[in-house]
Amino acid sequence: MSAVEVVKEMAPKRRRMMDMVLTLGGLKEESAVPASRIAVEIENLRRGIGPFIEPIVAFPSSYFDAFFETASRTGLLAQIAEKSILVDAIANFEKASERIESKGLLGLLDALRSSLAAKKRSGAESRQPSVIDVDSILRSMPDLITRMESVVVEYEEKAKSNAVGATAELNTLIDSLLQATAHIQSNPDTGLDALQKIGTKTRYGPFLRASAQVKRGRREGRIEDSRVLQLVSVNILTELYRGIILFILNSMGSKTAVQLATLMRVSPETVQSAVVSMIQRGEIEMAGLEGDSPVFARVLAATPATTLVLKRVIQQFRGVVRSLKGSTQDSAKVSLDRLGPILEKLQLLGEYDETRLSDNVDTLRKAVDSMTEGVLQSQGTGSSDDLRLLVSAGLEAFTRFRLKIALEKGPKLVSEANVYGEKLNPETYDRMVATYLDNELERGMILVLIRDIGAMTAHDLARKTHIPQNRVFQHLLILKRNELLTAVGESHGYVLYDVPRTPNEAEITIRTVSSLAPQLSTAKAEINSILSDFKAADIGRLVGSLDAFSKSCDKMLKIRVGGQVVAESVLKGVEEKIKSAVLLAYRARAKIPSTKPKVTVDDLVEVDVPSVLDEYRDMMGYAPLLGFGTIDWEPSRCLGCKSCQISCPEHAIELKPNIDVSSYFDFPEDALQKLPVNKALFYRTVRSLAVARPTTSIPLKKDAPGFGKVETDLWLCVACRTCVRRCPGPEGGALELDLKWSLPEVVKQMTAKA
Repeated sequence: MSAVEVVKEMAPKRRRMMDMVLTLGGLKEESAVPASRIAVEIENLRRGIGPFIEPIVAFPSSYFDAFFETASRTGLLAQIAEKSILVDAIANFEKASERIESKGLLGLLDALRSSLAAKKRSGAESRQPSVIDVDSILRSMPDLITRMESVVVEYEEKAKSNAVGATAELNTLIDSLLQATAHIQSNPDTGLDALQKIGTKTRYGPFLRASAQVKRGRREGRIEDSRVLQLVSVNILTELYRGIILFILNSMGSKTAVQLATLMRVSPETVQSAVVSMIQRGEIEMAGLEGDSPVFARVLAATPATTLVLKRVIQQFRGVVRSLKGSTQDSAKVSLDRLGPILEKLQLLGEYDETRLSDNVDTLRKAVDSMTEGVLQSQGTGSSDDLRLLVSAGLEAFTRFRLKIALEKGPKLVSEANVYGEKLNPETYDRMVATYLDNELERGMILVLIRDIGAMTAHDLARKTHIPQNRVFQHLLILKRNELLTAVGESHGYVLYDVPRTPNEAEITIRTVSSLAPQLSTAKAEINSILSDFKAADIGRLVGSLDAFSKSCDKMLKIRVGGQVVAESVLKGVEEKIKSAVLLAYRARAKIPSTKPKVTVDDLVEVDVPSVLDEYRDMMGYAPLLGFGTIDWEPSRCLGCKSCQISCPEHAIELKPNIDVSSYFDFPEDALQKLPVNKALFYRTVRSLAVARPTTSIPLKKDAPGFGKVETDLWLCVACRTCVRRCPGPEGGALELDLKWSLPEVVKQMTAKA
C-alpha cells in the first residue's frame, strides 16, 4: 500500500505575503463577473453613488468657508510663530484654490499672506540691537518652570494610570507562561503551541518568526526530537521574554532590570541577558539611572521634538550660567537645577502629548536666547568684539556661545601648560581655530537659514550659502547626530532637514488643514473627470479618490479650535455619504476583473539594490541597503560542512541531500587543487569512472555530511552575509552575496511551495 502523501502547509504570514505579491503582480486571477456583465455593473455603480457625489465634492468649499470664519473670529493665524508653517500653508492653499472655488479658501490665503508679510517686517525691526535685562528674564523663569513641572506631573499620572490597566493583562500573560513552561520538558511541541498563543498577545515580531520557523521545521521533519527541546526551552522562551519586556516598556513605562524581573517573576539574570541582546538589536536603550541601577526604555522611531528642543535649551542655559556672576548666577543655577529633572522625566516617558508642553518650552527657548544676547552684550572688548560681529550677523545663540568659549579659552592652550606639562604649538593652534571657526560659522548659517525659511535640502543650502555641497552635507550629518536637525522628508531626491520645532495648537491646526486642502482638490477634480466618461478601467482611480475624501473627513473631525470641532455639522452631514460611496465602489471593484495587463514570472526583472546617492559616495563610502540580495553558490569550492546552514539566523539556507553529479565535470583543475585531498580525489575518481556524463541528480535518503546541494530560500533571506563570512571554503568560500533581489526566483519558490 502506498504511503499517504502529506501536504505541507505554508505559514499564514507567508501565505498572505505570497497572495499579495501574486495579486499585485498580476500573476493571480481574481474572481470576477463575466465580461458581458461589466457594463451593467458600471452602470449600477454610477446610479448607486449618484446621489452622494454632489454633496461629497461640495463639502470642501463649505468646510473652508466655515474654517475661515472660525479662524477670523478666534484670531487663529495670529498665534502662528513659525514663518515656515505660513509659507507651507500658503503653497498648499494656492494649489487647492486652482480647483476648489471657495471664498473661505481665498480669505485664508489673503490672511496668511498678510500674516507672513507682517512677520517679515517685525523680523527686520527686531534685528536692531536693544538692551536686554537678564535679571528680569530670570525673575519670570520660576513660574514658567512650575507650569512645565505641573504638565510633566500630569504626564506621569496618566502613564501610571495606563500601567495599572496593563498590570492585569501582564499578570494573565505571566500566569499562562508559567503553566506553559511546566509542560515543555515533557512535551516540547505542546509547549511550543502554548508559547505561540501567549506570544501573539505581545506582538513581538522576532518571537513570532522564530516560533513559526521551528514549527515549520518540525512539520517538515528538519528538526529532530533531541534538538526541539533545546530550541523551545531556550531560544523560543528567551524570545518570548524579550517580547514581554517590550510589552512592559510599551504599556507601563521605563523600568530597571530588577523591576522587570519582579513583574515577570523570573530572575534578574534572565532579564539582564535578554536586555543585552535587545540593546544590540536596537529595540531598547538605557534612558537614565534609578539609584545605581540603569533604567531601560524602548527605542522610539523619533524622539519628540519638544524633548530635543528642551535638551538643546538646557545645554545653552548651562553656558549662560557659567558667564553670569553673583546673585544672578545663583538664581540661574536654581532654575537650571529644576529643568534637569524635567528633561529626565520626559526622556523616561518617551512619547507624550506635545501640545500640552510645547508653548511653555517655546517660551523657555526664547527666554534663554534673549539671556544669551544679554550676556554677549555685557562682554568687554577684545575677543568679544569679534563675537559681537557674529551676533549682528544673526547666527544661532548656541553657535555664538561655542565661538565665545573658543575665543576666550583657546589662547590658554598656548600660553599655559596642561596637566601633562605640555603646551600647544601656536601654528597648530592657529590652524585648529581657523578650521573650527569656519565650521562653526557655516553650521551657524545653516541653522539660521533652516530656522528662518523652513526645511531645506543640502542642494538648497549650498546654493544659498555658497558653501560647497559636500561640506554642507558633512555639516548636516554632524548637526543631525547632535540632534540639532531632524530629517523630515524628501524633495527631488534630496533629504529635507529641519530644526526640531515645538508647534503650538494653532500651528498644528493650520498645518493639518493646509495639507488636506490639495489632497481634496485633486480628489475632487479626479472624481469629476472620471464620472464624465466612466469606464471599467477608471474604477481603481474612483476608489482612491473617494478614499481620500473619507480619510480627510476623519482627520477634520479631530481638528478643534476653541475646544469645538470646526464645521461639525458639515462634516457629520457628509460623513455617512462618503462611507456609503466608498463601500459601493469597493464592492463594484471586487466584482470587476483587473484591467491591467497580466504578466508572467519571466517578465519580472532583477531589481538592483539601491545604495547611497552618487554625490555622497566619496564621503560615506559604499553603503548598500541591507536586507535584500541573492546568495550565489559555487559547488566547486563547497566542502559540504553545513556551516552556512548552522549559522543562518533565519534558516534561509540549507544543504539538501541531493548530489548534482553532472556539475562535477565542470570543476576546473585549479579549483580541485585547492580542495582537501580526499574531496578532490573523489571528484577525479567519479569523472574517470563515468562512461558518459550524467544528466540527473542523485537524491540521498538521509543527510550525508560533505555532500549535497546548497539551496537558499530568497523569501526568508535577509542578506546579512552571515553564511558568506562563515563559509570555510577555499578562495574566500563557496558563497557570495549578489546585491540583487531576484523577483523571478522569489515568485517561483512561492508558487512551488503553495
